[in-house]
Amino acid sequence: MRLTTSVVVALISLITVIPLHTESKDIADIDAIKQVEQTMGYAMVAGNVGELSEIYADNFATIGSDGKLVTKRTLLTDFESFHDKLEWFENGPMDVQVFGDVALAQGLVKEKRSKNGKDTSGQFLWQDVLERRGGKWVVWRSAAARVVLADAHDAHSQDPAVVADIEKFENDLGDAMVASNLEKIDRAYGDDWATVASSGEIFTKRELLQDFRSGNHKLLSFKNGPTNVQVLGDVAVVQASVAEKRMQDGKDISGEFVFMDLLKKRAGKWVIVRTLAARAG
Repeated sequence: MRLTTSVVVALISLITVIPLHTESKDIADIDAIKQVEQTMGYAMVAGNVGELSEIYADNFATIGSDGKLVTKRTLLTDFESFHDKLEWFENGPMDVQVFGDVALAQGLVKEKRSKNGKDTSGQFLWQDVLERRGGKWVVWRSAAARVVLADAHDAHSQDPAVVADIEKFENDLGDAMVASNLEKIDRAYGDDWATVASSGEIFTKRELLQDFRSGNHKLLSFKNGPTNVQVLGDVAVVQASVAEKRMQDGKDISGEFVFMDLLKKRAGKWVIVRTLAARAG
């Protein structure tokens, strides 16, 4: 309905600062976030722009399938004008992790949907970063990818070997960043990789590589926390926490972060196509 875990892309330009907290298991918070996600779907079906406005943060932004920036204003205008119409949806299981006033949520959704008169129905793997503001959870960043219908039956059959491969992929990427191995970093990201900086601007693969090539950005060390991997056919989402020692333009920007990567398998190899990240300390 919207519209991983890279230890490397928690760049200072990509993050939002929140108080430091370890992962919370508070059932009330987890249930509240799941309710936000469910209510979002109902509001989209009803075309309730007022309710959607309360669900999305004022500085919400994401990147559309066309690679263009989608802001809260753009999203609400699309629903208000009926250019984007969700007729029905069915959420699958959701996974939620809460770190103080920030949360990571991911799941699978089936949709019957049209955009600009074209049928865009299907199944999608989605991920949201939410923040607690004024005592309420709001969606701050989102990413999603279409899942091939033929692969949907694999949603609950996680192959341990595939999960282990993706976890190794994420760790190897961190090692490549520490070593400033641009060739390996380049291979890990799809050419269409992009994320939205805290400034609300798009940050591309070219800019990421330039940061490492210039030597202005340096990851000195990292340690991943528990990693959650969900695989559906040729799409996967990864979410985790990471502690980093990192320098940017000569300044120490070390800290703890939470992040989500959206991966796709292309030519038999996993690559990251979208990343969401937030500072946790």
